[in-house]
Amino acid sequence: MNRRDFLKSASALGLMMSFPHLLYASPGRMRELIHEVQNQIDYQKPSVWPIKWISIFLYGGPSELAGNLTNISEINSASQNNYPDYIVPDVPGGGTQITPNNFWGNAGGYDMENLIANGDMSIYRTIYRIKDDNKSHPISIAQNLRGNLDREAPGFATTLAAILATYNPFNKDINELLLPFVSLEGDSQVYYLGGETLPLILRPVFLNSNFDNPYKRNGYSHLDQTTDDMLEQLATRMGERYGLKKIKDAFAKRKELADFIESRLGNINSSLPTNPNHDPNNPDPDTDQNTGQLVYPNTNIGRNLKAAVSLCLENPDTVFVSISFGGWDNHSSAIPGYEARVQSLMDALRCAVKHMKWKEINDPANYPHAGNIFITVFGDFGRNVNLNNSMGWDHGNTQNLYTVGGWNIPGRALGKLVGKTMLTGTPGVNRLFTKPTDDSYQCEPFSIVSTAYKYFGVQNPEVITGEPPIDESDSVPNEFR
Repeated sequence: MNRRDFLKSASALGLMMSFPHLLYASPGRMRELIHEVQNQIDYQKPSVWPIKWISIFLYGGPSELAGNLTNISEINSASQNNYPDYIVPDVPGGGTQITPNNFWGNAGGYDMENLIANGDMSIYRTIYRIKDDNKSHPISIAQNLRGNLDREAPGFATTLAAILATYNPFNKDINELLLPFVSLEGDSQVYYLGGETLPLILRPVFLNSNFDNPYKRNGYSHLDQTTDDMLEQLATRMGERYGLKKIKDAFAKRKELADFIESRLGNINSSLPTNPNHDPNNPDPDTDQNTGQLVYPNTNIGRNLKAAVSLCLENPDTVFVSISFGGWDNHSSAIPGYEARVQSLMDALRCAVKHMKWKEINDPANYPHAGNIFITVFGDFGRNVNLNNSMGWDHGNTQNLYTVGGWNIPGRALGKLVGKTMLTGTPGVNRLFTKPTDDSYQCEPFSIVSTAYKYFGVQNPEVITGEPPIDESDSVPNEFR
């Protein structure tokens, strides 16, 4: 079955076997949520569609320093312990790992320079909490994954799903969608219902980076028949006997979903693009030397981002994929692990950009929406900049937003480096931070979610998040464009 034929026949019933408890969701609750959304927002379908969002959340609170060493000399002088000479420019022979835009070279800084210079990424250095700056993991995670201060509100993926259910920009019945919301991280607060209910088809489906098929049955046998055959025959008999058409259809759709995942996603490596300018004698470092095919890093973030981009490219109906990348709570022995972790993130993002661009260049007829996929990367909060006596960083505030792709989305600005910081706090103790300068652009993390809602068509997302979208205009102070 090809993708187009499958998408014509797939429906929400195909998901019932994985989420049977959702069959009993109250339609009244869903209507109530939709009514609230309709009364709050001004919606206009985007001029390009579909829009696709890959959300990467960095659990633990990542330090800002990989993307901002602007204040490192002053930080080093005020810190309890010295930073490595290679990121401190005013020591003999130091500063060798500081890039032209003050990125940390060993920690993905060279990739940041290239991605910005090529117009593939923007970095906002002053995502800074003024409202309820609590520096607590549970509170900050809950608020950031809801996109507002209310920790009992629905997660921002659930809110997005409610908006799409209300206004239906898909130009077809919502129940015909295939895998619109997907989690590659398991359950997450980004899907928190907040006491509400969504249509079955808009609830997340949990997959892994290998797309191990959750709809495919194992072939155990009993009485000379496979379990699969027995279940199908039972569904047919019960459906015919009691008129339970939905159950019969659900079994049929289960098989179609299994076939789709098996055929389209079962071996995603085979569908990776090749470099349109491949030269076997001088191959791109992210490609196979002989074939020029893209090769993602074999890391957790690399595998998951490969899966997320592949799903968004191969399935027109997928509009949201969530990924998480943990290990950022660096209270001790921070620097070696931090460098490797940020480099791993940038390696994956670099490959994701090539994946989208090369598909668009090599096969624009089948991948016309490659430039509609945008990626956001942020976390709980930032960290302070005092290197403590355990050679780590305690909880802070300022963090970076790394945002990649989506070059076809109207109003989206790439190739920007925004925000200036200054040092504040008490030297020699764990109360040493950076904050935006008085003349710098600054926004709350909730503005990140507002920006995503704006791309999907919400004209006044601040009524949902309490914060306006990020200002992407040229009037915002830039350090690089």
